[in-house]
Amino acid sequence: MKIGLVAATMLDNNLDHQINQIKYFLQRCKGYDLLCFGESFLHGFEGLTWDYSLDRKRALVIDGPITAKLQGLAKSNACGLSCGFIERSDPYIYSSNMVIDAQGKIINVYRRVTRGWKEPTAGPAYREGEETSNFNYLGRRFATAICGDLWDDAVLAEYEKVELDAFLWPVYIDYSVEKWRVEFPEYAERVSSLNCPVLMINSFVSHPKRAEGGCAVFQRGKVIGLLPPGSRGVLEFKLS
Repeated sequence: MKIGLVAATMLDNNLDHQINQIKYFLQRCKGYDLLCFGESFLHGFEGLTWDYSLDRKRALVIDGPITAKLQGLAKSNACGLSCGFIERSDPYIYSSNMVIDAQGKIINVYRRVTRGWKEPTAGPAYREGEETSNFNYLGRRFATAICGDLWDDAVLAEYEKVELDAFLWPVYIDYSVEKWRVEFPEYAERVSSLNCPVLMINSFVSHPKRAEGGCAVFQRGKVIGLLPPGSRGVLEFKLS
């Protein structure tokens, strides 16, 4: 199974740009079974205003036209798709990640369960998910956690109990390239207790002190695949 971890350029509150990025990589990466994008990729990590009346309009419903467009792109390119987005399930707003299979069917929607995605001033309508989940794709068992979820001991312990073939870890991390070099061993060690490869996907924002791209695959405390921080592009990972 051929998986692409995509460090794509992301703009805040610019769905058209992000959809075009997804389309570009789907068309470029022929022969892949799944392409994975980062945390909140569709909206941009700072794509919310924390004004509920505005953010409710920006957030996406699962059965809406934008998700239908993504389903169509996955189907027409015969490639699965995983990406982060801001979800609306009235009256609530979540930081979520959807997985679409190569036939265009949504097979998993995961809601971040930890609070680190939102500002302290966020009102009660900005919610976290209440459970972990896993799903099957092409005969393999996957799970997803969003960024800080895997730094929560209780969440990590839940996933340690599950037999998985691969773990999707979309993140938004704005470390400098230099700090990333120092932090990689800590990230690898943090997820070393999971019994499968952990696929970390970061985005790239062309502004100082924002996300510097790069992707990695961790397993048993080691970095076994790397698209270096500071890079845009695709890290190929073959899941046997």
